[in-house]
Order: sequence, then C-alpha cells, then structure tokens
Amino acid sequence: MKKRISQTNIQVKQDMYKALLRLMGDKAFSSISVSDITSEANVSRMSFYRNYNAIEDILTEHLVEVVEEYRAKESDTESKTVFYEKKYMLRCFRFFYLHREFIDALITAGMGDLFLAKITEYLIQKWIDVEKGTREENLRISAFAGAIYNMYREWSKGDFLELPEDVATILYDLRKQTG
Repeated sequence: MKKRISQTNIQVKQDMYKALLRLMGDKAFSSISVSDITSEANVSRMSFYRNYNAIEDILTEHLVEVVEEYRAKESDTESKTVFYEKKYMLRCFRFFYLHREFIDALITAGMGDLFLAKITEYLIQKWIDVEKGTREENLRISAFAGAIYNMYREWSKGDFLELPEDVATILYDLRKQTG
C-alpha cells in the first residue's frame, strides 16, 4: 500500500530543501546542522526527522525527483535515437543548466559522485537492452556519463559562459572524433 503524502508535508520538505540550499550559500555543507535547517525553514526538528535520517537525504531525495523529471520529459522520438546524437546531448545540458543551483550544491556537498552514479544508471537503463546488452556497452555508456559529468563540472567552474548548445557541440564533436 502506497503511503499518502499530505500537501503540507510536501511543502515542509520543499521548505527544508530551499533552506539547505540557502545555508550552503553561506557556509560549508559539513557545518550545517539539522537545527540550522529547521530554523531557516521555520519547521520543527520533528518534521525533519519524520522525513529524513540525515541532512544528505534532502539532497538525495531531490536528485531522485530531478531524474524523474528528466525522464518524464522524454519525447517519443528521443527513445528511438542513440545516446550520442547531438539533440540528446543538447537536451541534457539544457536540463542541467536549469537545475544548476541544485547540481552545484550536490557537488559542493561532496556528493558529485552520487550525481555521476545517477547519470550512469539512467543512461544504462535507457540505452542498453537488459537481456542483450554487453559489458562493452556498459563501459561505453559509463565513459559517456563520465564525459557529461566532467563537462558539466568544467562548465560550472567557468560560470556557464558557454550556451548549452556550445557544450553539447563540444561533446558531440569529441564523440565524432573518437568514433
């Protein structure tokens, strides 16, 4: 039986997420306490512990929501393409740009590896046939996910000077060069 979540609880979780992001703008993730978050969000500590076991859980839960949002916005035609087509790369970097505050927060919190793992997991699930897929395909997809992640990090370090189209073109051209 699926647990019903109240609108109030959804709002409380959103408030804690936003509070955490604000706090991360002012201090190191490791120095943020549950009390800091609940005070900033104007919610009780009980609300925090009703929803989470640790502060990292706020970011982890939001990452799952972001991946689901990305998946939900897939078009039917996209599912017939291959992962290294430029239009797929462009969609990816546009989406990342929209969620840059959150992605940067993950990386700043030392949870970039979780973001990379989710990218890799998503790509493998989307592009590899579970029954017919090979180890080589998994390795190729993993390398591609690493390229996407590292390009995002570098793009972020450069304050997103390039357009998503430019970043997608660079990755696409690199893929063409390596065959």
